[in-house]
Amino acid sequence: MDSRLLTCAQLCCGDVICDIGTDHGYLPCYMVEKGLCKKAFACDVAQGPLDSAIAHINEHGLSDRITAVLSDGLDNIERGDMTDIVIAGMGGELISDILSRCEWLDESINLVLQPMTKADVLRRWLFENGFTVKSELACVSGRFVYSVMQVRKVCPEYPCTQEYLHYGFVKNDTEEGRRYLRERSQKLKKIGSGLLSGGTNNTLAQQLLELSRLHENE
Repeated sequence: MDSRLLTCAQLCCGDVICDIGTDHGYLPCYMVEKGLCKKAFACDVAQGPLDSAIAHINEHGLSDRITAVLSDGLDNIERGDMTDIVIAGMGGELISDILSRCEWLDESINLVLQPMTKADVLRRWLFENGFTVKSELACVSGRFVYSVMQVRKVCPEYPCTQEYLHYGFVKNDTEEGRRYLRERSQKLKKIGSGLLSGGTNNTLAQQLLELSRLHENE
């Protein structure tokens, strides 16, 4: 379990979790073994990764509490007594697509979302489709820093600002959080400077450069 998955586990809060894109099934096995949930579903779109998850589940003697499901996102998953859904390790656009196809999501389900890319796209989709980001934690995995979002299907009461889209609600009270904000700032500065030097969109360039200054000294 790396820090990325440990952060996902930290934001789960119920008895029955569903891990979408489970790969080797590390997260559900960890959570059941640690008593962080009573049972889990390990789901993947491809048979190969699912077979790896099944092997890992059997190795730990957890087949009575973890069910492996071949599913494209949540397509083959029933609502049942689900309390938490984790969608981690994929792009923000794909996460948005998976959520958009699920008709039974409601405010009682705790969503834990970890985009590898396009976090701003995911945040915009969540806002426009009536989902509230309750909190965000930053985590470092390898050379990269990511955001993990805790989300509920409740209409947001905050505005969809550029600051929200690019920085989310990550706080600067941890080293991981400061690094996340700093790297987002550096990225915005690079994009804005590129636009400005190219003369393609000076207004947008100035907006991005101004936004980049918010956390450049984290």
